[in-house]
Amino acid sequence: MMPESQTMITIDFWNTLVQAETGGSDRREVRLRALRRVARKYQQTLPPEKIDEAKRKASKEFDKIWLNEHRTPTTSELVDNILAHLELPATKAERASLVEEFEESLWEGPPRLADNAGEVIAELAKRYPVGLISDTMYSPGRVLRKYLENHGLINYFSGFVFSDETGYSKPHPDAFRQLLDKSGSRAEHSWHVGDLVKTDIRGAKGLGMKAILFTGYSDGTYTYNEEDDMDAEKKAEPDHVCRNWNEVADILL
Repeated sequence: MMPESQTMITIDFWNTLVQAETGGSDRREVRLRALRRVARKYQQTLPPEKIDEAKRKASKEFDKIWLNEHRTPTTSELVDNILAHLELPATKAERASLVEEFEESLWEGPPRLADNAGEVIAELAKRYPVGLISDTMYSPGRVLRKYLENHGLINYFSGFVFSDETGYSKPHPDAFRQLLDKSGSRAEHSWHVGDLVKTDIRGAKGLGMKAILFTGYSDGTYTYNEEDDMDAEKKAEPDHVCRNWNEVADILL
């Protein structure tokens, strides 16, 4: 590792710090109930397959914007897209209520913190500035901050980049540069830990950072895939692949 004054560690949230699928079915049920409640006001029924199709279409549109424009649609945009696909003429007040329920659905099924993540981050924060970089979907930055506060982690982070607040998402260089500049750290001495090659690894490596691919919530294997790079001239392979936070600690501490 380089001198501590020049080094920063940035960390992804979903499927790195937490396991996204834990509580996922409960969060989805909250959103389904909210949509069905609005539909009943218009004497409509929403069979599961119709809701699933609307969500698939909205997710496809989300991914297109996320991966091509390097920003994430807000919860408001997602709700509007789902309502349009369902052909539900929700009022402004109904729409606002849906947005709030979608954003707050995290609390009905909070994701599980990765094993040993809190202990490792606490140790990292003693030596380096630690930042959190998260591309958001239904759960905005304000909700994820509260999650970190509830788990006693928020004070370990010196800065946050949430895509719903900044207007850009990984692999946009500013998602990383904002935190590096704030802490006075140098990209070539700093590290990013994340689970997606096409956003986490590509973004960090593109800026000159070192990158750890976290595979704790996949099958633990990694094979380079050119499609993840989206640019054949900039091969985005991780410097290390870690299956858990103990392995991350072995590299960074």
